[in-house]
Amino acid sequence: MTQRHALIALPILLLAACGPVEKKADEAGTAPPPAEPGKSGASVAVMVKPYTEGPLTVRAEGVGPINASTAFDLPTIKVLFPKAVVEQAFLHFGSGPAQPIINVEQNQIPLMEISKSEDGDLGSIRLEGGDVRGPKDEALLTKFSSLAFDIKNCRAGEGRDVNGVICVRPEAPNVSYLIGVPGWTKGGLPPVETLNAKGQLNGFVWRPAEVAAVGAA
Repeated sequence: MTQRHALIALPILLLAACGPVEKKADEAGTAPPPAEPGKSGASVAVMVKPYTEGPLTVRAEGVGPINASTAFDLPTIKVLFPKAVVEQAFLHFGSGPAQPIINVEQNQIPLMEISKSEDGDLGSIRLEGGDVRGPKDEALLTKFSSLAFDIKNCRAGEGRDVNGVICVRPEAPNVSYLIGVPGWTKGGLPPVETLNAKGQLNGFVWRPAEVAAVGAA
């Protein structure tokens, strides 16, 4: 295997310690020695299926092949999305410094924007285009009235989402639903009647569960 092939293959293998694992006997038929008490055995390699086409599902556990253990790393994301154009960029918003992001585009449609956490890990994923589906198979542009949200799980959008609404579901609090309200420019949370009449699902923001702020976007 060449060094290039090795670099491509390695990010797909997520190694998880799963306790003692029996080793195969060698060609001479010699059985492996028993594991010493208190010591774990070999790790098990778990394959992650890359995304190539079709609906890209956002779940509490992750986005497509991405989960909380995925590195914020350009080569890793390229392996997980082999048919996409994956590029590093910087997000300029507000008065703060530019933030590093990874953009993923497929079939000339922006799929996601991946941001970096303060610790250098994968911070959040914003999805506003393509065949993206939510935890309950919700598609983009679904009417707010069809999403069956409890308004107590929604709040007014801020920053990039000003004049919009951010909602979450109790079973997936780290998945934010970005609700657009065409014509609403007053800020704050629109009345439920306005949401039901004009609101639509414009996107999702996913964060690893251990760092997600409920309802944050």
